[in-house]
This record gives sequence, C-alpha cells and structure tokens, in this order.
Amino acid sequence: MKVSYKAALLSTFVFPGVGQLYLKKYLRGLVIMFIVFTGLGYTIWSATKSLLNRLDDVMVKVQSGSKNLQELSDILGSKMLTTDPYHDAVFYVIVCFWIFAIIDAYRIGKQSEIQDEETSQL
Repeated sequence: MKVSYKAALLSTFVFPGVGQLYLKKYLRGLVIMFIVFTGLGYTIWSATKSLLNRLDDVMVKVQSGSKNLQELSDILGSKMLTTDPYHDAVFYVIVCFWIFAIIDAYRIGKQSEIQDEETSQL
C-alpha cells in the first residue's frame, strides 16, 4: 500500500494528525491533534454541564414532592442538549480539521512518493 494511502487512512480512522505523525511531520500532526482534542474536550464539557443542569432541575422537582413522571420527563426533554452558543461552531471546526488532516496527510504522502521516485531514478 502506498504511503499516501496509509497516512490518509490513519488520519481518517485512527485520529486526525496520526497520518502526519506517520509521515514524520511531528509538529503539524501534534498541532492538528491538539486542536481536535481541545474541541472534543470542550464539546464533552459543554454537554456534561448542560446535562447536569437538567438533572438539577429534575432533582429540585423531586425534592419539592413532584411524583408526576410526565412533568419530570418534560423537564429533561424540553431543553436542548446544550445551550452553549459555541457548541455548533466547535463541532464544525472539529469536522473541518478532521477533513483537513485527511487531505493534508494524503498530499504530504504523495509528495514523499514523488520525491522517492525521483531519487530512485537518479
């Protein structure tokens, strides 16, 4: 299998930036990995915070003596998963960097293959 395909597949299925690390472009790979890890961490933190807020609302209702399951279910279902205004933007940044990592790994691998062919012909 060609180096460009391996690098692109690593960035696709393992994690963005792994293909760059495979091609020995360490700084580039680590920067991509850092940005995606940061975005994923922010997304998980935001979703967890929203879920805990909804659970707090349910606990307040339960402690006040509400036994109506429909009312408790409405509290959980009525609010969006997250109320964070940056949640969608961070998600799209993660997707864009993932796609960039795949294309970049393939491009760098292809350049490496071309250089190897030119060197072998000399």
